Amino acid sequence: MEPAKRFFEYATDFEKTYADDDWTRLEAHFTEDAVYAIDGESPFGGRHEGRAQLIDYLRNSVNEFDRKFDTRRVEPVGEPKSGSDWFEMRWRGTYEKAGCPDLVLEGVERATFRGDRIALLEDAIEREQVRKVNAYLERHFS
Repeated sequence: MEPAKRFFEYATDFEKTYADDDWTRLEAHFTEDAVYAIDGESPFGGRHEGRAQLIDYLRNSVNEFDRKFDTRRVEPVGEPKSGSDWFEMRWRGTYEKAGCPDLVLEGVERATFRGDRIALLEDAIEREQVRKVNAYLERHFS
């Protein structure tokens, strides 16, 4: 299956999971030994190995970050890139909370596939973006 199509199926299922909290839905998208590597500082940076640990991280990240906000929108920015077994796109997340200014975060996500499943998911978030998020969290959630 084409990596772009498969990635967007994963992204669609991620949004469904965000809405209904059924994290088992994502299992079919990752190899058993999948790795999620986030290039960035706390609270985002890290490496999570194995499908179960990867999905646990995603769940915890959503609960500890995304759900602090009233709404969130994640959308692609620019043209995605792809190869025979990988897909990459820039993204922008806009997070809104009543009484606070919007928080906008950008990064790049790349998925490398083994067959129809993601074997390596990578996010890169620039240092300045992470500093902006940390300052925002300290100011509005401390």
